[in-house]
Amino acid sequence: MNKPMVGTKVAILVANGFDQKQMTAVQRAMVAQGASVKIISTDNGLVNGWDGEGWGHNFAVDAPLNTALGVDYACLVVVGGQRSLDKLKLTAHTKRFIGSFMSAQKPVAIMGDAPMLMAHVEHASGRHMTGAETSKMMATKAGALWSDDAICFDGNMISCACAAEHMEEFIKTMVSHFQQNAQIPQAA
Repeated sequence: MNKPMVGTKVAILVANGFDQKQMTAVQRAMVAQGASVKIISTDNGLVNGWDGEGWGHNFAVDAPLNTALGVDYACLVVVGGQRSLDKLKLTAHTKRFIGSFMSAQKPVAIMGDAPMLMAHVEHASGRHMTGAETSKMMATKAGALWSDDAICFDGNMISCACAAEHMEEFIKTMVSHFQQNAQIPQAA
């Protein structure tokens, strides 16, 4: 089986209350491509997902956000989930970590209501993005150029509202985008 992303480290940024369906869909897709998926979180040990109307499963945290460095990863996924995003806003490490990907022009995927976090860390101004309707006002107020498309590209950043009917298409598009734009180690 062809696994074109072997050796590629993908960071998934979350805190307690992240959208579990979004995170696990990305995680499965990246692992299927051979990528090494690492959960980066403000929480230590375990981080708890939110699954619909209640708490979901716990997931092991691979690296604490306060010591994680963007240079160690090829791609970043910022998963939605209001509780998670609210917690990520509380630390300057979030701005530092996301900023390192944006300034290095590494592939970044923004899911669901995560455009709110991009606005908070000052990486929305002048960027085309889409997301959950709940994030539109904050993103546009921060200067984002909002798109009503299901999936939106802006340079190496891809965003999606991540409604159930668009999730499969987004995951395929994100995987292709990461494969084409990540600095994937070449086999010797």
